[in-house]
Amino acid sequence: MADRRDGLRSLRRRARGGSGAGPAYPAHWEADIALRDGSAAHLRPILPEDAEALQAFHQRQSEHSRYLRFFAPMPRLSERDLTRFTTVDHRDRVAFVVLVGRDIVAVGRYDRTSPRSAEVAFNVADSRQGSGLGSVLLEHLAAAAREQGIDVFTAEVLPQNTKMIKVFTDAGFDVDRTLDDGVVMVSFRIDPTARSLAVMAEREHRAEARAMERLLHPESVLLVGVSSHRDSVGGRFLTALEESGYPGTVHLVSREALELRGRRAWARISEVPGPVDLAVIALRPEACLDAVEECAEIGVHSVVIPTEGFADSERGRSLQRELVARIRRHGMRLLGPGSLGMLRTGDSPLNLSLAPHMPRAGRAALAGQSSALSAMLLAGTDARGIGLHEFVGVGNRADVSLNDTLQHWEDDEEVGVIGLAMESMGNPRKFTRIARRLTRRTPLIVLRPPGSESHLPPGHDVRRSTLPRRALDQVLDSAGVVQTGGVDHLLDVVDCIERQGLPLGPRVGILSNTAALGASLRGAADGAGLRIVAENRSVPLSPDPRQIQRAFTTMAALGEVDLVIAGVLDAQGEDAEEVLRQMAIVARHSEVVLLVCVVTGSDRFDALRGRVRVDPQLPPVHATPFAVVRAASGLLEATLRPAADDEEPARREDVDRAAAREIAERLLRDHPGAGSPSDPGDRTGSEVEVEVGGEDVAALLAAYGIELLQGRRVADEDEALARAAEIGYPVALKSTDPVLRHRADLGGVRLGIPDAVQLRHAVRAMRKDLSYSSAPLEVQAMAPAGVPMVVRSVEDPSLGPVLSLSVAGDATDLLDDIAYAIPPFSEAGAHRLVDAPASAVKLRGARGLPPADRDALADLVVRVGLLAEDLPELAFLELYPVLVAQHGLTVVGAGARLAPAPNRTDGARRTLSGPPGA
Repeated sequence: MADRRDGLRSLRRRARGGSGAGPAYPAHWEADIALRDGSAAHLRPILPEDAEALQAFHQRQSEHSRYLRFFAPMPRLSERDLTRFTTVDHRDRVAFVVLVGRDIVAVGRYDRTSPRSAEVAFNVADSRQGSGLGSVLLEHLAAAAREQGIDVFTAEVLPQNTKMIKVFTDAGFDVDRTLDDGVVMVSFRIDPTARSLAVMAEREHRAEARAMERLLHPESVLLVGVSSHRDSVGGRFLTALEESGYPGTVHLVSREALELRGRRAWARISEVPGPVDLAVIALRPEACLDAVEECAEIGVHSVVIPTEGFADSERGRSLQRELVARIRRHGMRLLGPGSLGMLRTGDSPLNLSLAPHMPRAGRAALAGQSSALSAMLLAGTDARGIGLHEFVGVGNRADVSLNDTLQHWEDDEEVGVIGLAMESMGNPRKFTRIARRLTRRTPLIVLRPPGSESHLPPGHDVRRSTLPRRALDQVLDSAGVVQTGGVDHLLDVVDCIERQGLPLGPRVGILSNTAALGASLRGAADGAGLRIVAENRSVPLSPDPRQIQRAFTTMAALGEVDLVIAGVLDAQGEDAEEVLRQMAIVARHSEVVLLVCVVTGSDRFDALRGRVRVDPQLPPVHATPFAVVRAASGLLEATLRPAADDEEPARREDVDRAAAREIAERLLRDHPGAGSPSDPGDRTGSEVEVEVGGEDVAALLAAYGIELLQGRRVADEDEALARAAEIGYPVALKSTDPVLRHRADLGGVRLGIPDAVQLRHAVRAMRKDLSYSSAPLEVQAMAPAGVPMVVRSVEDPSLGPVLSLSVAGDATDLLDDIAYAIPPFSEAGAHRLVDAPASAVKLRGARGLPPADRDALADLVVRVGLLAEDLPELAFLELYPVLVAQHGLTVVGAGARLAPAPNRTDGARRTLSGPPGA
């Protein structure tokens, strides 16, 4: 490990650009990556210290592979070649190595051949070919090249090197190929395309799903830290594993005994006969690090760590980062630390969790983060008798995250509903991308505890969003996610869907055996916005259960309702279970979902719920109208999936991306102190931002087909008159002060000035009234009347580019009537954002006013979304006001800020979540 630590110190010196360190090391290019077989690896820029490892990699390659790479056998790299390959400038010459353990398993590089193009080449270990390393290297090299102003990659490939040609053609880029003197000349633009992003997402999905498959379906399990005490963590995991009937091989490591519960126990991990699929390490934090190294030596694929105490302090956070680095360096994946474990039911059961009981097999999949939330999920599942397919507790989610569980469950035909309890989101943009795809088939029910962004559990190392909580709520809604307010709410919805599936539509019927209970149900349903199409509050209160059964049959059999909420005031003499059973039979045959509210004594209710718990044919029961309507509302949200956007993103042919990028690069290059930081990941506000206004912001918008209303800054009255004559009367006079420029109530705006005399008076009056501001004035053409709107784009550290839209004015700001969404937008998605604010009713025409051109506003939303997506340097953009007339719109004012491009959490290169392993 000493050599490794020396290398890390050298790396950090380069990252800081210390004296004698050579070119600044681009630390933000480092990444941990998932491979096609479910394992992990570490990718980083090459270092001069890699010469020996590079030579070893080269010599391990077959003669055929060396010939395909260098067009010559080259059994050994010369010292000159090693120096040239490992000493790069990270700008015109860039090279990446992929490491598993200390071994290089792949190398990729580009060399600039012109200001906008570079030649690219790869070399993947023979043993690793087919694992997806070539495509991952291409993504990371392309991202680095775009950062350095390169648009085109070229390559020279021998015709027989079909694997390399396939890497280029399968990546989703538009590849040109020509044959010249026996060599295939390849050329393609490296700008991300819809197809390249789709290919990347599909490969990412396969790799991460495979990693979860290996984790959840081990053929052999190693328990480290098992003691003779059954109440110890290791002992409880062993008990759960034995009681679940796990059919695979079980190994034990214990310092206490040679035998535990009739099983042989090994004293050290190194003595265990490998390979082992999964290891559970129940040791103190410091001991976990050494145990991981020993697990790697015997070929362990995945690790579960239930140990708490990581990241509770700076020392703990350091231990967690080192733990993840070691895990990924050896190609393994980690569940935890602080994980409550995992379980799987069905034909090949496995329980490696602290669940109170092994649940019945079913179609629900659940995942939680902290041990507290995970324990509540498992306890609630047990209390309701929810049929569970799989459960995963990701703990601190230092490696495996909730996104990984979604990737796995998306392909699992046995999963009918997914419930997640999350306290933080490491990559919300990726989460919503996966959720949008997944919820087309499988309902996704999510709990985000109140205040979770400001009170994160220890170990949840995430980028903090600068946007209000409701922004992320709206983003999740747009992905078709059903959000719930607590663990009970989450499990109630999951239980209903797991037992009966989703309703076929939104039509709701209410049935009750007392008018008062029926009125309570109707009030709760109206408050939740349910669509009530049938109602019967007059079922006789009778000990004869057939009265309720007949009424329910009449309502369900007509085919006019999709979901029935039945309220039963228990008459104490009835057999409530039999009533539920008969109604459930009718509901199944009528294709109607049934939810029941039973009002009775606590003892009878608990007894009834106990019978429901063990009988999946019975519908779930609730104690109050509020609870049953809340569950029904969640079911209907999942059924309607109202805001999910399944369409392809809209494009605009008149967009000039190159022009916009040139403007951004010029402004950042010319501004002192605005150079790229060594790690532009989080924007903390400490980086220099460049204010963009005037002709620059007009040109930036024009590149995306957005026209800014003509305006001219003026220094005095005479210049104001001259500019007004050029523009044409009537004109507007404004202060350019950011606080005053749109505030007529503060004297910063004078509108409809008809002639030169009035303009001269307006200039004098404004100079007098605004004597406290030295900002220049601006003369601008008058825009046609319309509904004033505000369109903003913010590059958020967590979410990436986020657009917001609202009606202009203090009222909407104070009431937070602002709609948020993530670009790029489909045509339908842009229209949904336009209609989302409550005050957007003004756009549809109100109180005799004609409707505004919402299509024009949706087109503006699409264009701003494209600009924000394509230009990560755009830290902030505001179009205000945007006057939406009956026909067309006018962008009256605009302001922008540029900053070094951040390392987006869900960019055009695949990386694993969390900080990369060192």
